[in-house]
Amino acid sequence: MLTPRTASLLTLLLAVGSLGQRAQRPPRPPSPISTIQPKANFDTQQFSGTWFLVAVASSCRSLQEQGHRAEATTLHVTPQGAAMAVSTFRKLDGICWQVRQLYGDTGLPGRFLLQARGARGAVDVVVGETDYQGFAILYLERARQLSVKLYARSLPVSESFLSVFEQRVQGANLTEDHTLFFPKYGFCEAADQFHVLDEVKR
Repeated sequence: MLTPRTASLLTLLLAVGSLGQRAQRPPRPPSPISTIQPKANFDTQQFSGTWFLVAVASSCRSLQEQGHRAEATTLHVTPQGAAMAVSTFRKLDGICWQVRQLYGDTGLPGRFLLQARGARGAVDVVVGETDYQGFAILYLERARQLSVKLYARSLPVSESFLSVFEQRVQGANLTEDHTLFFPKYGFCEAADQFHVLDEVKR
């Protein structure tokens, strides 16, 4: 029969042993977006202007479920030093909305941090590839879930841009089944003051 002193000693030894085991566990793997290299020498001035959303690849279940409700989406980008002020225009229930956001500077050109709404935390953004004049591929990660987006300066988008996007999607361990293409018509050019969601001032 164990004495109280022996039992206490065993409990202490087991606790120390379990702490040692926890300390020896392999480190948590890096987030998917941490391995994505941004566009070399990314220039916010050249990236400014209007971009049309062509496609999104993501394993996000809600994206797949709500795919039939996809609306034509436009991005307006304005440089703010190394950061970028981004306005997204799209329709909701037939009404044009504007969402204002700030892609904050992280100290690494082409890599940004977006303080978004919701409990899932901020969004990491990387401009993975762009020629500034024709197309751009952006990576976004929230709660360790990665999305790949293709934007174009004009529509329809060229096959060469689509090919680059497909390669990037495969490189992110996603497939065409995860890809949603957005409408090529019905874009919003503006929204009235009653339909502006400002996530910068909140």
